[in-house]
Amino acid sequence: MSDELVEFLIKLINIPSISSDKSRKSDSLKVNEIIKSFLLDLGFEVKVVPTGSDTNPIILAKYIVGHQRSSYAIYGHYDVQPANKEDGWSTEPFKAEFRDEFVYGRGATDDKGPIVSTLFGLKELIQSEGLKNNIYLIYEGEEESGSGGFEKALKSSQDFFQRIDNIIVIDNYWLSDTRPCLTYGVRGLVYILIEIDGFIQDLHSGIHGGAVREPMTDLINILSQLINTKGESIVPGIYDEVRELSEAELKLYENVEFDITTYKKMLGVSKLPTEDVKQHLIKRWREPNFSIHGFRYAFSGEGGKTVIPRRVEAKCSVRTVPDQKPEVLASQFKQFIEQKFKDLNSTNRLKFTVLSTGDWWLGDIQTPLYKNAEAAIKQVWGISPVYTREGGSIPIIPFMENLFQAQAIMLPVGQASDSAHSQNERIRIKNLTNGKEVIKLLINS
Repeated sequence: MSDELVEFLIKLINIPSISSDKSRKSDSLKVNEIIKSFLLDLGFEVKVVPTGSDTNPIILAKYIVGHQRSSYAIYGHYDVQPANKEDGWSTEPFKAEFRDEFVYGRGATDDKGPIVSTLFGLKELIQSEGLKNNIYLIYEGEEESGSGGFEKALKSSQDFFQRIDNIIVIDNYWLSDTRPCLTYGVRGLVYILIEIDGFIQDLHSGIHGGAVREPMTDLINILSQLINTKGESIVPGIYDEVRELSEAELKLYENVEFDITTYKKMLGVSKLPTEDVKQHLIKRWREPNFSIHGFRYAFSGEGGKTVIPRRVEAKCSVRTVPDQKPEVLASQFKQFIEQKFKDLNSTNRLKFTVLSTGDWWLGDIQTPLYKNAEAAIKQVWGISPVYTREGGSIPIIPFMENLFQAQAIMLPVGQASDSAHSQNERIRIKNLTNGKEVIKLLINS
């Protein structure tokens, strides 16, 4: 079965289902069709739901063994990040290779590998007549591009589902290469745009420099006042709603296996702001963070160009944590930035826009779902998992919990060194096959 599993994964990887590249929509639909055919052959009822005219559809599938049985909804995504060999890959990213007990290729660990583990786990249970509970599958095709249309499409398809008791998100990765983990929380996101508009056209700095107020100067001045030298945001009120760290939560960090030295080597740095493992992970997982992502309209090409941009934009984000509210946080940043701009007494114009928001999520590790997942991992891997949170944002998790009125869990399959979103992405065969066995035990619990 493992040979068939690997062959199927390679088949999926070789199709570049890049959701951000709209010219690749036909490739995404090919992957969609392959998964759909696999599920139909197993006896699933399958429904493909459009999410928009230029976005990839959702695959919904269900296998009902009894209306009195428990029901599990399993989520994954079949789209992938862009990749080119010129980015630094040792092989073609969309020509999968199997070597040294790993499958290499874009999507191997994020998220086609975990999907394949799920599909083959279900295949074994169904063919052996050993499936005990009802299964719903939700496979998205736009996760890597912001899940456009996902919420609306899923809401419109509620009649496809009956009762959902548990949601399993087959995404994320181990914190190390040696010990499985269960993820019980992610940060939220407030994505903002700061615009400074000055003139009707770009200006020559030699002719106009010194006689006008430059938009870029104003923008840099404002951005420099949003964070301190420790990398912490100094916007008033940003930490007011942050949930206090309890003793029970703090104890979870004691069992986390995380090598600071390996992490620094991966980043290519010699020093971190803190090298205490607990404090490092606390900052990554359960504290808010402000980041500046990039500028628009400022000159960034080769050589020199003595231009004063007529307007400039900065794209920034705030990662939110329990119990912060996106709308409150956005308002705090807007008020602070508008006041700082007012203090500049500038002749330019400021515009503040919230581009998108996403809720944070926090699971309850004391529930039967988590305990059953822990027991399944211990049985398959021979070791209990560590409980981890994730600094990134996956807004569809709290959305699905609210929609189905069910609890969710994130079940990572791949290792920390799998290079998701990076060069030479891969997944270990052992993780694929053991992940399959964990899934089988969990959905039958």
